[in-house]
Amino acid sequence: MKATIIIIIIIITLCLISGQVLCFSVIGCTGGSVMFKCMYKSNDQHKEKYFCRNRDCKTGISTETQRRWVNNSRFNLYDDENNRFFTVFIRNLSREDDGEYTCGNKQKWSHNVTLVVNNNSSSCGTSVIRSANIGKTITFSCKYDHKFKKHIKVFYRLNADPVHVLNSSQSSQSSEEKFILSDSQKDHFNVTIRDISTADSGVYLCGVERHKSDDQPSETSITHITFIKEIHLNVHSQITSVQVEAYISKSVFIKCKFPKIFQGNKKFIQKDSSLKIPVDEQNQWVRRDKVHMYDDTSEGVLKVFISDLTAADEATYRCGVNIADDDDPLTEIKLTVNQDHQFSTSSKSAAVIGESVKLTCNYPEKHNETNKHICKENNEKICQNIRSSEKKRFEFSDSTAGVFTVIISNVSRRDAGVYWCGAETRHKHVTSVSLTNKHELTLTMPVVGREGDSAEIKCPYDAKYAKEIKHLCKGKCFTEDARNIIKSDEDHVKKPKISVKDDTELNLFTVTMTELRAEDAGKYWCAVKDVFNLPIELMIVMKDVITHEASVGGSASISCKYIRNQNQSFFCRGDQPNICVRDGVCVSSKSSKNGRFSLTDETSAGVFTVNINNLRAEDSGKYWCGEENSGSFILTEVQLHVKK
Repeated sequence: MKATIIIIIIIITLCLISGQVLCFSVIGCTGGSVMFKCMYKSNDQHKEKYFCRNRDCKTGISTETQRRWVNNSRFNLYDDENNRFFTVFIRNLSREDDGEYTCGNKQKWSHNVTLVVNNNSSSCGTSVIRSANIGKTITFSCKYDHKFKKHIKVFYRLNADPVHVLNSSQSSQSSEEKFILSDSQKDHFNVTIRDISTADSGVYLCGVERHKSDDQPSETSITHITFIKEIHLNVHSQITSVQVEAYISKSVFIKCKFPKIFQGNKKFIQKDSSLKIPVDEQNQWVRRDKVHMYDDTSEGVLKVFISDLTAADEATYRCGVNIADDDDPLTEIKLTVNQDHQFSTSSKSAAVIGESVKLTCNYPEKHNETNKHICKENNEKICQNIRSSEKKRFEFSDSTAGVFTVIISNVSRRDAGVYWCGAETRHKHVTSVSLTNKHELTLTMPVVGREGDSAEIKCPYDAKYAKEIKHLCKGKCFTEDARNIIKSDEDHVKKPKISVKDDTELNLFTVTMTELRAEDAGKYWCAVKDVFNLPIELMIVMKDVITHEASVGGSASISCKYIRNQNQSFFCRGDQPNICVRDGVCVSSKSSKNGRFSLTDETSAGVFTVNINNLRAEDSGKYWCGEENSGSFILTEVQLHVKK
C-alpha cells in the first residue's frame, strides 16, 4: 500500500514541475481503438510533431504536415494548427501496447502519455459484420459498461482521413438526419443509418468519451475516446431476382452463392412471406418437408433441392444469410412450375458391367446454349453431382434440338441407380438446374455356363409388368436382328431344351437352357413389350481343360483351339471367366505382347499360341483361352503348374 502511494506521489510531482511537461492517461481495451489530443502553444504550430514509445521512439509516428492524417501501420496522427493540438488514433490495441509514450515536438515540449490496455471487459473490443441493401435503414447496437451511462457517446467512421465523427449523444438530432444516435437504454446506445447507399459501405466505430478514471469527465478534464466496437458494413444492391422454370413431377436444383465474408454464417431459405427455413447444420444435407438444403462453407454456397414438384411449389424463394441480429435475403428466386407435356415420366436402362450405356435426355429447346447436366440420386433421393474423379467416364453430346445424350463408359457396380438430367442456367449469384429426365440404370453380370450343362438366365421386372408377356431374345428384342428364344406363355414341349418360369410374386422371369453348346454364347435380352429391355451376357466354357507343366526359369507354350472362325483371341488369368475377361487379360490378338507374355495367331491352323518366358513359381494357377465376337465369349480353362 505504501509503495503504491509513493509511486502516485512521484507521478504527481513530476507532472507538476514547471515548464512544458504534462502527464495524462489514456485507457483502451484489447481489440479496440483509442483517440486523444496533444495540446501545444501557438508558436509551435509549424514544427514537426511526434508520438512515440520510450526514448528511442522506434514505435510511433511523426509529421510536419497540417490538416491531413498521416498513418504508420496502426498509428495515425492529425495536426490541427488552427486549434493548436494534434490528434493520435491507435487501432486494434493489444496488451503489448500497454506502457509509456511521449507526444511533443523535436524542440522544447512534450507530454507523457500512459496507455493502459485492459482485457477484462466483454463489451469492449468487439468486431462485427453487418449487411444492408441500398435504400434501407439499419440500426447498430453498441454495448458499454453501466458506469459509462452518463458519459458522452460517439459514432465515428473510418475512411481515408482515417476517422470522421458522424454523431454524438451531446449534439441535438432530428429524426430526418441520416445518422441518428440514441442513448436511452441502460447498457447500450443505438445508431441508425437511414437511406443507405453504396457510399455508406465501410468500417464504423462506437465510442465513449472518458478520462483517466471511470468517473464522468468534467469540463476541465483531459478526455480521450475509447472505441468499444467496430462495425464492418457491407452494402448490397437491391435483391437479385432470378426466374427459374421447372416441371410438375420433376425436380429442381438451385445453388445460391454468397460473398466470401459470409461463408461461415448460418443460411436460410424463405418461401413467399412464410417463416424462414433455417439451415441448422453446415456441410451436410438438412431436410424440411420436401426441401433439402446444404450449406457448403468450402464453396460459400447454399444448395437447395426440391423433388416431386407440384403446382403448390410455384412461389418466390429467398436465399439468405444470418448476420448478427439481421436476416439478410441476398437472392430471390421466382420458381415457375409448368405442366410437363414433352418429357417422359421415367425410363429404364440396363448395361453389362465393363461395357458402355447411353442415356437420352430431353430439355427445353430455348436452353439450347446452356450447359447440360446429369446427377445421381443418393440414398436420401437427393440428386448430387457426379464426382470429379468419375466425370471422365461421362461423355456428353447433342444429338438433335432439345435432346442430348450421355454415354457412361466402363460401367461398374457403383453406377447402378437413378439418374436425372436437364439444362443448367447460370446467373451472377444463382445456378439452377431444371431436371427433366429420370433414368433408372440396372446392371447385369454375365451368366457362365459349361458346355453340355445348363444355365439359368434370370430377368427381374417391375411389378406393373406382372401380367404382361415376357420375352427372351438373342439380340435386342423387337429389332430386325433379334432372334426370339422363348416367351413366358410358350409351351415347354415345343422347345424341350428351354424352360421358362414367371414368378409374379418375386417379379422374376427365369429361363433355363440345357445341353449348352458353343453357339449358345452371346448377348441375350429380357423384354416386356417394347418398353423394357434388359441385356444379359451368356459365356460358354468348353468342357475340355488344358493342363500344362513347366519349370521355374523355363518357358511355356500353350496352344488354344479356335471354336469359331474370325474371332478376336485373348489369354487371361482369374478364378472365374467373367472376372478374367474384365480384369485379367494378359495378351490378345489386338495387343500381342505384354512383358513375359506373347500371343501368336495361326488362324489358318485354327489355333493361337501363348508363350510365357522366364517362368516363376507364382505363375502357377488358372488361366483361360478365350475368343470374342460382338460380345459373345467362348472360353477354355487352362491349368498351369510351374515346378521349382
